[in-house]
Amino acid sequence: MNSGPQKNEVFGDYAAFLNTLLPEAQGFIFHDRHGSLFWHDKSPDTSQLNDAFHTTLERTNSIGELPHNQGRVQLESTTAYLMQVCSDQGRTLGVLTALVNKDMGGMPWQFCCDLLQPAIRSLQRELSLRFHLLEANKKLTRHDGEYEFLRKISEKSHEQNNCNDTIGGILELCLEHLQLDGARFLAPERNLNISVGSKPIALLEAELIYESMQDIALENPDNAADALNNRPEADEHQRARSWPIIEDGNRLTGILVLSRPASVEKLNEHSISLAGFVVSAAQYILERGFDSLTGLTNWPGFEPALEQACADNAGEHTVLYCNIDQLHVINDTIGRDAGDDILRNFAGILRNILDDQVITRISADSFSALLVNCSIEQAETFANDACQQIREIHCSNGVSSFKPSVSIGVAPLAPNADNIRNALVPAEVACQAAKDRGRGRVEIYQSSDTSIIRRMDEISIVGSIKSAIEAGRLILFAQPIVRVDGAGPTNYYELLVRLLDSAGEPLPPAEFMTAAERYQLMEEIDRWVVTKAVDTLADLAVSLENRSMRFAVNLSGQSIGNDKFLEFVRSELTRSRIAPDRLCFEITETVAVTNIQKAQLFMSELKKMGCQFSLDDFGTGLSSFAYLKLFPVDKIKIDGSFVHDICENEVSHAMVSAISDIARVMKIETVAEYVQSKETMAALNEIGVDWAQGFYLAEPARLSDLFENAQINDTAIIADVDTAILTTLPDELAFSG
Repeated sequence: MNSGPQKNEVFGDYAAFLNTLLPEAQGFIFHDRHGSLFWHDKSPDTSQLNDAFHTTLERTNSIGELPHNQGRVQLESTTAYLMQVCSDQGRTLGVLTALVNKDMGGMPWQFCCDLLQPAIRSLQRELSLRFHLLEANKKLTRHDGEYEFLRKISEKSHEQNNCNDTIGGILELCLEHLQLDGARFLAPERNLNISVGSKPIALLEAELIYESMQDIALENPDNAADALNNRPEADEHQRARSWPIIEDGNRLTGILVLSRPASVEKLNEHSISLAGFVVSAAQYILERGFDSLTGLTNWPGFEPALEQACADNAGEHTVLYCNIDQLHVINDTIGRDAGDDILRNFAGILRNILDDQVITRISADSFSALLVNCSIEQAETFANDACQQIREIHCSNGVSSFKPSVSIGVAPLAPNADNIRNALVPAEVACQAAKDRGRGRVEIYQSSDTSIIRRMDEISIVGSIKSAIEAGRLILFAQPIVRVDGAGPTNYYELLVRLLDSAGEPLPPAEFMTAAERYQLMEEIDRWVVTKAVDTLADLAVSLENRSMRFAVNLSGQSIGNDKFLEFVRSELTRSRIAPDRLCFEITETVAVTNIQKAQLFMSELKKMGCQFSLDDFGTGLSSFAYLKLFPVDKIKIDGSFVHDICENEVSHAMVSAISDIARVMKIETVAEYVQSKETMAALNEIGVDWAQGFYLAEPARLSDLFENAQINDTAIIADVDTAILTTLPDELAFSG
């Protein structure tokens, strides 16, 4: 493992895993147990590894976890978090270091360690397997055949087959090399029962062995692994021997039992050492192939079964898509442990109902099951049974209680899907229809169902949005916001995002925004808009130097609700070096009120940098005026429902007048949207509204066209957008105060 290619083979797959768990990391470093630099990611600056770091590295290598955050070391420009990596036998393999910027350097060492634990556990298993090979090669006097046996076990454990086939293949290798007449692998929580050989140990006997090991584990909760590995065998002369399969360091999840015929001597210490390597491989396969919380097959294990069923045109196959209703409410009110219990219980319900069918946990609260040779009617019966059983669960923390429910979609498996994940789309759409119709119910996919058709269209659009972001088919449009009194040139624009279709034509926002909101893509779109906006303004810095132009950027509730979005905006403003006061972020009244504390923090922090804020859709809430005191806004945008009929509806006229009067007292500017006529402009001018926006004044046009051949100076801005983009009010719309 000292050569470059071998290092990359070991660590390459885990680099992406580590960066996914800690995206703020500036890089990762791995030192071996001798303290030598073995591998690094993102080419970090190793010259900043100071004496304090090397002292901590030496202590971490020797004693492991250090007390009181002593595993955290401040370097010149980053903070280092050092974590020991050990083999499954407790031997130190080395130290993994995560380097994060100073802004993140305040997080506790334990918090960073917990974030990276999934990757560290997998890395430990990977390195243990490889060190088993090295140690076996160095210390065991073996023939070439034994080394070949270990090599094949290692290769087999890394195959991308389902767990049954992989473990079954490993047991077949054991039969020949260890001279066995039978081998059985039993993991009840994983629904695995694999046996090979002419005389494998009986299932009942294996279950009794597993139960006895469970008793030992329960009697030794703090050191179950040691108690299980050091337990005496029932009969020292027996031809069979068993090993516990332990995950997460101390949790019994299965057993391996190997037996030899009476004509062959019992397993000796040499064979037992080889079997220990097999156990390590099996543990690695379980960790890689199953969801650690529910014990269900993970997606890489589920996908091959799905592909095989899709290719089988002769069979009748069905899929279920299940989503636990309002799991976030349970997590927030009763606790995440209660939510985890519900997920585990529902996984058990599916296992009991569906028997040996393949089930997977797709995401935090979603499951799918492939029902081979199962009709829609049978699948519907299974789904209704699962819905009923989960309702019988009751969770409480003594103060709050909750009865969980699940929404399930049932659909025939789509054969020969162009993308294997698309095979689940009809069932997923039916599941969403079940949620729309009240939750806690089962819906069957019907191609004639208008609700389901709409959902299918939305899912198709979601794919288009993701591909548009990747392929650069999102584009910014700009719509002028003009002075109602006609004073001065137009220097205020709202930026609007559009999605280009395959022909390069922009789609109306209504055709993709609803789907983006429903499927949690708004933050990704908002990030694109912010980056594109600041980059565009940065490119035009010289042209805009003497022009006080401002651009409004809409932000969604999904972005405001994400703690990391504030730092993202800060970072983009710093990177681009544009003047922050060129941006006015628009947040709807509903979003601000729903996320009051986060909205207040977001506004106050960016106001310090110079950004402005506008409260959009103002007037639609029940206590709109009261909210004005809560948020440091510079402008309020009067909802178009009051503006469009201001000349005909006295209530709308009075509402706009009241908003304008209150805003004037609070020194907040007002913007009227949805202006559609000359008469509306006249009414707004009479009331004293400051700004106006609408199709009567100008339609949105491409932002790039706004600056193409533009002449920007202190007094005017003129830009061609098809015929023209309105920059000042026409003479007939210029009203006196």
